[in-house]
Amino acid sequence: MNNKKDIHQIIENFIQEERNAESNPFLSTRIIAAVEKKATNEIILISPFWKATMVALSFVVAVFTGIATDSLYKPTNNANDVVLMNDSRMENFEFYILIGNE
Repeated sequence: MNNKKDIHQIIENFIQEERNAESNPFLSTRIIAAVEKKATNEIILISPFWKATMVALSFVVAVFTGIATDSLYKPTNNANDVVLMNDSRMENFEFYILIGNE
């Protein structure tokens, strides 16, 4: 029982010390000034002309970057892509040749 009284007495002493603590009169002024400063910060607005210019410039840079990247690619296969085949063997053109000779 004595232990509970001691704990309550310690709590009461702590509360009294907090109530009797002197406050800094400049603290509230500084806090209010900081809040007002944040509230009154000017927002820098960029004109719509500059926004549109930057977007267009970004597109141009992206296109030129793509073209430059594409020009860096060099295929290693140097073989020609031409295929020579005998068409008369694949398709029966003899019929048309016979009609032309008549």
